[in-house]
Amino acid sequence: MSYTYSTFLNALALGLVVDSNDADFLALLPSIIDEAEQRLYRELDLVSCSVISTGAMTTNIRYATLPSTNGHIIVVDAVNIIDGYTKYKLLPATLDVIDYVWPSTAPVGTTKPQVFYRLDDDRLVVGPIPSSDWIFEVIGTIRPTALSANNGATFLSTYLSDLFFAAAMCSGNALLLKNYGAESADPQQAMSWETKYQALFASAKAEELRKLFISSNSPLPASVKA
Repeated sequence: MSYTYSTFLNALALGLVVDSNDADFLALLPSIIDEAEQRLYRELDLVSCSVISTGAMTTNIRYATLPSTNGHIIVVDAVNIIDGYTKYKLLPATLDVIDYVWPSTAPVGTTKPQVFYRLDDDRLVVGPIPSSDWIFEVIGTIRPTALSANNGATFLSTYLSDLFFAAAMCSGNALLLKNYGAESADPQQAMSWETKYQALFASAKAEELRKLFISSNSPLPASVKA
């Protein structure tokens, strides 16, 4: 089955054995959802979170702002310069390498960057210095909009509803019921949901790897989405 925000709220309240109108439950619900979503996005590396966004470099400037037309890019998987019908792949490099190999702040002739380094949350440093306002694309990972009253369904609530619910039950037991540690009312409940989460996670991860034509026994290459 899949969840909408309202059906998820009711199911979670039943699972945690609290009234769906309980003030503490409603106050903590956004945090429970956020903790569950963030955990899944970080651990699963979902294909559905991968986007391609384009931007433009600036002549004589070695800094390139990450495009955000499809959302804020959390992880950069690949950077390519688009020149007409040709694509030039940039390789990742350290800032020390870029500073050493291309110390000049001005391009020499027609230059296309060959390497990049992620300087901060919003910018790349490229080398050599671009000689034109090159169009470039970034393939990367974003965080989708969270499930909420204003966003009634997400990929997680629709296609990974069982795992999402288990993750939320883990969070709800910790945040709302305080069911963790030896002093909790029911420490076994939190442990049981964590065990269920891990079992569901394994099958979801295997399916996610299949989308990329990778065996579930193989490690996921960092550049597999490039």
